[in-house]
Amino acid sequence: MYLRLASNPSEICDKASFSVNQTSDLIGGKFINGWVHQPNTRGTLDILWDCLVTIFLCTWTVLCLNVPAPSDSQLTIIVRKLRWMAYAIIGPEFVLGAAAGQYKDAQRAVSAFKEMGYPKWTMRHAFFADMGGFMLCPRDSKPFPVNNKHIQWLVTHKFLEFPKVTEEDIWDKSKADRLVKYIVCLQICWLLVNVVARVIQNLAVTTMELGAVSIVFCSIATFFCWLHKPADVRTPICLATSSSTAEILLSAGPDAKAPYRMTPLDFVDNLGPSWSANIMAFAGIRSGPQERPLPRLTNDRFPHVRHFSQFLLIVITLFSDGIHLFGWRFDFPSRAERIVWRIASLQMFCTAAVFWGAELLAVLYRDDTWGLLRVIFTHPSQTKAFRKDRKEMPPPPQPTPETFPLPWECGASTTMWVLYLIARAYVLVEIAGPARHGRIMRQKRPSFFSGVTPRGKRD
Repeated sequence: MYLRLASNPSEICDKASFSVNQTSDLIGGKFINGWVHQPNTRGTLDILWDCLVTIFLCTWTVLCLNVPAPSDSQLTIIVRKLRWMAYAIIGPEFVLGAAAGQYKDAQRAVSAFKEMGYPKWTMRHAFFADMGGFMLCPRDSKPFPVNNKHIQWLVTHKFLEFPKVTEEDIWDKSKADRLVKYIVCLQICWLLVNVVARVIQNLAVTTMELGAVSIVFCSIATFFCWLHKPADVRTPICLATSSSTAEILLSAGPDAKAPYRMTPLDFVDNLGPSWSANIMAFAGIRSGPQERPLPRLTNDRFPHVRHFSQFLLIVITLFSDGIHLFGWRFDFPSRAERIVWRIASLQMFCTAAVFWGAELLAVLYRDDTWGLLRVIFTHPSQTKAFRKDRKEMPPPPQPTPETFPLPWECGASTTMWVLYLIARAYVLVEIAGPARHGRIMRQKRPSFFSGVTPRGKRD
């Protein structure tokens, strides 16, 4: 690189255009040839690019949806993924909850197979089974998907040999591109480092960046939950059995007498509770695949997460919603807009907290923990006998639209979700503020809680 003072304007023009392969500029009357650094400013397009690209890459690449039905077209598959991408933007906690539940179910399946004497059943096998990667092909009836519990029962009762499918066979079906995931990780790190660095340096942070960090935070947790789950698998693996469906049901005895709702193996696991099979059915609305037996396993099964895992899930979702509260003292174009932002941020956080509280109460009710607490406080000497009786009791029946959700649970959860979505809708609109108003936020005082400059200015 070299600097040279130009003698006259014509010389400047001639030298500035002498080569298209060299970077040149005129700064302070000096002609610069070589590398020219970016201006130490950023505009609306810079913020939009960093945030929107990161949100798109996160919400698209993190998704690992279940295996589609054989009759699903490419358009149907793309629309379904776009719909779940929208869920990941509007309610990232919902997608995280589904991923966390699938992760815990996979862990339980691996432990169950090890107890049966099959230590080669890995997390990848368990995820593949629960996403509908295996189809049972009876001798005289239509194939249908089976999950881990179904396979365990079929193997235990000698209707099926243990699947001789390796991890490599399963991962070969996955369309996950590791290079793309590494690029996404780099983009996420760039956004997070950029926001944290601006906070440390007392520089401005926009509402769009807050929203992007909130979505990215949940997406990172979702990514780790689905780390072993194959992505974009199109065709399942057929598990052939020489038995007919009727023979399998007859061998199950009275447990299999009731008509099935999802698959003939409902007496083993009825694939519930889920949004389409329980909540929508409770409301009298038809949702999900209507064909029976199910041609695919739906993606909306509720998480079965307990103890520390549930506590960790609650903390992550509340922190993700609480990120918007960091904009409490942001300067907005009007006082009313600032007040509505504060109300919406608080409403999102509080409704999420109340929702989890209602779910915890429902879990305590279903597990009869209230009965245990009553014995502990009223008859402490009978606590040990009560615990022993609980262990000897048969497992609770599987959830059906008649037993799940509880009426008060459905009312409380639905109310919280409606209030959450109203607040979330406003936050998403306000997050798009830089695009609507052509503005970015400027530091007005040395604090993380920064303000907004008049339209058209740059920081």
